[in-house]
Amino acid sequence: MPLELRSRITLLLPAPMTLPQHFLVEGILTSLIDVCGGITVSSDLPPAFRGSWIKRDGRKVDDTNLLVLADAPVSPDEPGLLSYLERLKLRSQQAFNQDLVWVTVHEVQRITAYDPAP
Repeated sequence: MPLELRSRITLLLPAPMTLPQHFLVEGILTSLIDVCGGITVSSDLPPAFRGSWIKRDGRKVDDTNLLVLADAPVSPDEPGLLSYLERLKLRSQQAFNQDLVWVTVHEVQRITAYDPAP
């Protein structure tokens, strides 16, 4: 079974509520497409990923996000990828005025059997 090493990026972005936020999300998604060659993203109208952030003291805060999955064609410890993701995270936190924007990266091995030739 042929395998391909990739880095799975998982990103939870606050759901855009204003036109500038929609443009910001569009820019982030376009950037990820350029880096990874494609992405999977939940719907933003209405946001398809709605839940609650539960704090240590038991308080719940409604949390409406876009779920973004992207597979970069490099190892997760690639310095350029990590630097890119750190900048993306900071930009997102600042633009959305968030204390935390969740970004993860881990190695995946994609099964490539039966895929068309590149």
